[in-house]
Amino acid sequence: MGSLLEDPLGVAERLDQFLGPSIYTWGELQAILNILFTAEERNMIRRAGMRIWDSQHTQGPLADTKWPLQDPNWNHQQQDHRINMQDLRGIIVQGIREAVPRGQNINKAFNERQKKEETPTDWLERLRK
Repeated sequence: MGSLLEDPLGVAERLDQFLGPSIYTWGELQAILNILFTAEERNMIRRAGMRIWDSQHTQGPLADTKWPLQDPNWNHQQQDHRINMQDLRGIIVQGIREAVPRGQNINKAFNERQKKEETPTDWLERLRK
């Protein structure tokens, strides 16, 4: 899967691919997060995902209702509950993408060198991966 701190975009992309089009319950998503990430990483992901949700949905509902701390017992047979499950999945993936401040990847920039035949744009793109 990779390291969240070293490659948050890659980790988010791989988790997104792993989850596929299925709809997961709150409990299933929490179990996946518990397996893949430390408690600190899970907190970083949750904070980032909720911050993004709230900034994109100023009219509501609040992120706390989309990613509750306890199992909300959503029923996949009910449309509004299915939407909550899909939203939670999106919040998690987006939270992974944004959980690590960009400055924490600065070591990679100092350890990598631009190749002779590589354009500055290509080098920057390689650093972002």
